Amino acid sequence: MTNHYIKIIVTFLGMLYFINIKAQTPLFPNSVVSNDIDFIVETDPDAFENLAFIGRMDKEMPSSISNELFDINTFIFEATFSDDETLEIWCHSAFETETAAREYAEKIGPRLGKLPAFQRNLLNHVVVHKGDATAFAEIEGRFFMLYSDNIDDRISTNDLEETIFHESVHASYQSSYENDPIWLNAQMTDPTFITEYAQNNVSLEDMAESALFAYTYITQPGRLSPDIEQWLETNIPNRIEFFRTLYGLPSSVETVENNRVLLYPNPTTGICQIELENVYSNIVAEVYNLSGTLLFTEYINGTFHQLDLNHLKQGLYFVKFSNGVILKVLKQ
Repeated sequence: MTNHYIKIIVTFLGMLYFINIKAQTPLFPNSVVSNDIDFIVETDPDAFENLAFIGRMDKEMPSSISNELFDINTFIFEATFSDDETLEIWCHSAFETETAAREYAEKIGPRLGKLPAFQRNLLNHVVVHKGDATAFAEIEGRFFMLYSDNIDDRISTNDLEETIFHESVHASYQSSYENDPIWLNAQMTDPTFITEYAQNNVSLEDMAESALFAYTYITQPGRLSPDIEQWLETNIPNRIEFFRTLYGLPSSVETVENNRVLLYPNPTTGICQIELENVYSNIVAEVYNLSGTLLFTEYINGTFHQLDLNHLKQGLYFVKFSNGVILKVLKQ
């Protein structure tokens, strides 16, 4: 057999393998209610501290079961978390009393407290309606909607934490990264999708569907079964690496060879303070976006330095120091 024909056969077999890989079946119908996996458990750290009633105001409250866009005398609560951040929870006036509205605000407060801090801090607010419908998110507005009956149903099946995680992905960082080349390349090169829901709604749902599995795999190794972890490693390895960037690096302080670097406040609305400990020579700080593009460079001379991120859009960035430290910072 000539080399020419051997190359044709090898190419053909390679095409068959590629087609087979791409045709693999997703793991589940969807990420939250079609399986019995407890991705987020009761003993996981919870940053929620308290809930305060602010008052009643008129708010925009979109709903999938009503044509009314604005609500009069919405119940407004403010949830406070241990990182000194706050998040408003808007409960529809249909709850009628502060007590009834507070009951549902308190049900979601601790679930919000279990979210990764950067993910929660990118949210503008959370809307709670009275009634029965499926949760959904307003991606550009950075908020999501929950419904009281569905909240109770998801609590009974131990799925409310996962529901809030899923919707918060939509409402926090999806708008910043859904068109990022790294994410798009991960979608294109991974063999398949994590769920049928992701496969059928590639641009809208794949990121949120994949995030729940990836977050658990990265932050709680062994919580998923060995079979599922192996499936993730084989079938969505590039998505896993994308989410590792979000969930796998230190946030505000790191020490390399006794050289300690602190960056605060984090999240920031624009200006960060960099503090150096045991660093006695000038170092360089490089700021990168999630795609690995160098955005700008700062030369640090001294123990304290202000890093100005005001010109950057909302999202996650990496600060790489010439002494080996890499930190991530969230711009709100």
